[in-house]
Amino acid sequence: MTKWRSLRDAYGTAGPVEALLERGDTEDRAVWDELWSRLCHQGTVYSASYSALPRLAELAARQDPSGFVEPLFLAACIVASTDGPEESVAVRARYAETIRALHEVAEGLVPFAVDDTDFIYRAQAVLATESDSMWATRLEALANQELGFACPGCDEQLVMGLETSPALVKHFDDASVGVTTVAPSDPGRLTGSEARAYELTTTHRRPQVAKQLLALFGIFECPACHFTGRTSAALS
Repeated sequence: MTKWRSLRDAYGTAGPVEALLERGDTEDRAVWDELWSRLCHQGTVYSASYSALPRLAELAARQDPSGFVEPLFLAACIVASTDGPEESVAVRARYAETIRALHEVAEGLVPFAVDDTDFIYRAQAVLATESDSMWATRLEALANQELGFACPGCDEQLVMGLETSPALVKHFDDASVGVTTVAPSDPGRLTGSEARAYELTTTHRRPQVAKQLLALFGIFECPACHFTGRTSAALS
């Protein structure tokens, strides 16, 4: 039996989390907004977040694949978070069975995405429940059509805009340095979670997402110092 009052969430003692999870069968936005706020506040997780995973997995498994996905998305974000009181490796080991169940749900949800944006979040949940890849939290940059990161060469803050083809890289707040274009990845050279994400886009016929993925995984040039490298290297 989980002793919620001995655990912590974003606001202190996690006592209220128990009642919120008991109401988890609802699609009430207020309930889920509070669960997100308490358990995965801007990507930060807490001791209560981990303890909530079995219940979230149970709720996720009950949902119709074409319906409510909030339990899965919250659980996936908790699993993927690297900003919490425990190392990700330890969390994944302790909740391995729960994460396997979440992964099964996540894979089953992907074919029912209603549009490209929905697909991106469902694919990200698959990645989150498979490994601790950086793309388990960053794939959603495709939904936002931009990715912010620091240049490894000069530490300037850059933004990759994915709404154009080719994708463009610019300085975060200094337009005077100009823009550069991104060289997209070769699909045949992708490995790990990048290859997995691309496989999902082709299997489920999401050509626009596939094209943008290759840009996201590609080689950028910093418009400030002209450092070149893969996006993944800038995020690691």
